[in-house]
Amino acid sequence: MPIKAVGFDIGQTLINYNAPLNWKSLHPNALRNVMSACRFVEQDNKIDLAVEILSKYNTREHYREYEVSSDTIFKEIFDAWRQGYDKMAIAKEAFYGFFQAKAVCFDDTISTLAALSSKGILLGFTTDVAYGMDNTYALKDIAEISEYFDVGFTSNDIGYRKPNEQGFKMLLEALNIPPSQMMYIGDEEKDIVGSSGAGMVSVLINRSADVKDFGQKYTIKNLSEIMNLL
Repeated sequence: MPIKAVGFDIGQTLINYNAPLNWKSLHPNALRNVMSACRFVEQDNKIDLAVEILSKYNTREHYREYEVSSDTIFKEIFDAWRQGYDKMAIAKEAFYGFFQAKAVCFDDTISTLAALSSKGILLGFTTDVAYGMDNTYALKDIAEISEYFDVGFTSNDIGYRKPNEQGFKMLLEALNIPPSQMMYIGDEEKDIVGSSGAGMVSVLINRSADVKDFGQKYTIKNLSEIMNLL
């Protein structure tokens, strides 16, 4: 059956964060950014406490299927710092902004989305957020390309993280497309497992030289190769 819709992961599929997948090594500097923005006195012991809390919510270290809100995480940090919650919004902006500062579209992103859209292909996304990142911040990363999407969901909207199939099913329902007519592109095993489980045509984008076999239907090196799979 012909492909009528294409779904995407966001991070490292459409958007390059120019940072390691696991943010752990960057936490101390990000937290110093938070303390500066909030005008808190910087103390190493407080940085250490916050790093420990973030580690608990780091899905690269401790997988969880459900999503956790940013308020839950930052309230725990502020409690450990013995701070009120009045500057939490400032803290979140400083923390998430630290990692988003270098986020840019891959060179093949806009041209591929435009080409798919011009063919009448419906486009959507489902993506996991880092550390409960609110949609207010998370969707900034796709502001440049948001016009191309017919629908999209973050793990905040879904309540679950990939490879849970709920987000993929929400895409199918929102677009009113049967699974066999929808292709999903992502860069990680969880993208392939989740989309395949939902019955979609799974495509791994592998921009590295490493061999990666997660059971995907197709593997591409460049997003433009999608056009040859339709």
